Amino acid sequence: MMTVTPPPFPSPGSLGRWLPSLAWILALGGMASVLLGHIESVQAMRGIQGGFGFLLQPAGFRISESLFAVAPEDPYWMSIAAGLVNTLTVAAVAIPLATALGIALGIMRLSPHALAARCAAAIIAPLRNTPVLLQLFLWYGLLLRLPDVRQAWSPLPSVLLSNRGLALPAVQGALPYAALALLAVTLGWQAKRRWGNGAAIATLVIAAFAAHWLPAMRIDLPIKRGLGLQGGWQPSIEFAALLIGLVVFHAAYIADIVRASVRAVPVGLVEAGQAMGLTPWAVLRKVITPYATRVALPPYANQCLALVKNSTLAIAIGYQELMAVINTAITQTGLALEGIALAVAVYLALALALGGGLSAWNARNTRHGPGDAHGARLGDRPLWRAAGRDAHPWRRKAVSVALTVLLAAVAWALLDWAVLRAVWRGDPAACADAAGACWAAVDENLPLLFFGTMTPADRYPGAVACVALLGGIALALGGQRVPARARAAALAALLLIVVGALTGWPWGGALIGPQRWGGLLVTLILAIAALAAAVPLAFALALIRRSGSRAGALAAACLIEAVRGIPLVTQLLFASFVLPMLLGGGMSKFNMALAALTLHTACLLAEVLRGALQAIPPGQMMAARALGMRPATAYATVIWPQARRIAAPAALGVFVGAVKDTSLVSIIGVFDVLGAAKAVVAGTDWRPYHVEVYLAVALLYFAASLALSRVARRMEISPRATPAACGLKSDQRHSGTPLPPP
Repeated sequence: MMTVTPPPFPSPGSLGRWLPSLAWILALGGMASVLLGHIESVQAMRGIQGGFGFLLQPAGFRISESLFAVAPEDPYWMSIAAGLVNTLTVAAVAIPLATALGIALGIMRLSPHALAARCAAAIIAPLRNTPVLLQLFLWYGLLLRLPDVRQAWSPLPSVLLSNRGLALPAVQGALPYAALALLAVTLGWQAKRRWGNGAAIATLVIAAFAAHWLPAMRIDLPIKRGLGLQGGWQPSIEFAALLIGLVVFHAAYIADIVRASVRAVPVGLVEAGQAMGLTPWAVLRKVITPYATRVALPPYANQCLALVKNSTLAIAIGYQELMAVINTAITQTGLALEGIALAVAVYLALALALGGGLSAWNARNTRHGPGDAHGARLGDRPLWRAAGRDAHPWRRKAVSVALTVLLAAVAWALLDWAVLRAVWRGDPAACADAAGACWAAVDENLPLLFFGTMTPADRYPGAVACVALLGGIALALGGQRVPARARAAALAALLLIVVGALTGWPWGGALIGPQRWGGLLVTLILAIAALAAAVPLAFALALIRRSGSRAGALAAACLIEAVRGIPLVTQLLFASFVLPMLLGGGMSKFNMALAALTLHTACLLAEVLRGALQAIPPGQMMAARALGMRPATAYATVIWPQARRIAAPAALGVFVGAVKDTSLVSIIGVFDVLGAAKAVVAGTDWRPYHVEVYLAVALLYFAASLALSRVARRMEISPRATPAACGLKSDQRHSGTPLPPP
């Protein structure tokens, strides 16, 4: 006789465990409903009918550059689709180019030739330590200095470069052939796995016969005709500037990834390959490259995602990619919430698709495990360096001579342009006939660059505040030898000077609010305030994500991953459009930018702190609690000091990125240093000399980022950050024995 078992019902105890999570979910859902209702009521008061019905209405503007034509009478969804195609086009072209250039720079950085390695380091350093938006402006300015179409430069046959953009040969009818080739390669690979090489060759032969029935391809070459060009593919100068800026910026990061991954290859694997009689090229192809690829894939995936997100900076130079089109739609319709929601959904989908594909590739490459994970690495004992010094000395001499001649030519050209023929003082007429740089554009506009639109009465207190802030930064970064109490007292005194200069207390001066700040003062206060507010918020998010509450951990994880996956430009536009609706107006653009930067930095820093907290053995907290410490006391005295030392180098990397990200606030109208530089070159008098102005601003960001990078490097090699300095013995380091409580 069969016994029917009734379905299990949740016990009262299990329901009690889920009640807090359910309460969290209901509270967050209710809060989101209230906020959405408030935004809809604000839009209704302004006479704006909400919803996504506007996507079917005529857009009223033309997409000047896209793979398919969009007219003003076409609906908004077609314009947004054209912007998405432009974003994907930039990513599809920039990612392979950045990868190739990054690999080349990384190999050059690993070269046994010291001069070549230093040249690569000199190329990488300024690219990594200056904002990508500033680099886009710089490339855009350089491209505008190219000759006109009638005198277009032709570096290669049928390739024309002018101040209107780039003209390349175009292949008409290549899409069917590309689709057939992709299908043939996919089927051939599957056939080889199942039936062998013969099936794969047969598949390729069938594909070759099928290609015979496709329409013939035609090459369309660009030619000069009249005052313009006809034929070929003619991407605009905005597309070219965006492409070059993204490629060289992310290539610098990919180069460091390549260098670090090769240095992480165990020496034992290389020695085993050499013992098997493999040639150096075979060792590189079969031993070093597969292992280095597994190490490099996760950070490389992050760079690909960052490149896609940085494509939103095209909004600043006039290229109509997705975010620029959505921004135009929001401006025309007033539907900020709907427009930002579309942007968030699209960019999160792109991040999930690209990240998922790269994660699958990473899982496939790491399915056999890391291999030899112990012993010395190539970075510790670089065998190829010793081999490179002994073999082929004539090649080393030839490379040295060629690099020396090239560097001498470049150095002389820069010296001649920047110093010998430069104009240092005077008006625009003095620079008109000069063959060198016009540094007079910087000298004459220093007040605007430093103070923005601040009135002359506000400039002196602003200068005092800037000097005090710079002094505090120098003391915080370089004052490790100063006693802690003396350093804290000096920082407090400098903070009081800043507050007194901007509020007029106690000497009775006028209050200088954020609406009246500009130039360097905005950049300094924005960077310091965002970092100071982000640290406690990041610590709270990291603790919530690691907490036992499922709903709290899920909410923190969703917030962190959403903020990390959405471009900062989108977050700034959200703060600019939506926050005034939530708070009822009256919020300055400075505060909007500060809120967006703080949240973005906090979410990035939260992951760094979470990784540092996970690196601390659980026995630390158990030992502290066994001694009678409360959880807050244990975190403050035992866990946090160790986590801070572990996370310090990576956290300072986040801080460097936050300092560079302050340059993006000019997109929403905050008058920082970069906004002041844009105002200088916007005038007709100094417009031809935007390269000099942007180079001066780049030097400022480079100095700040380089100082933070140096501090991070010192912390990486500091003995205080090593396990031994934390009280860990050599046998405990390898056995995983928990640290004794301090």
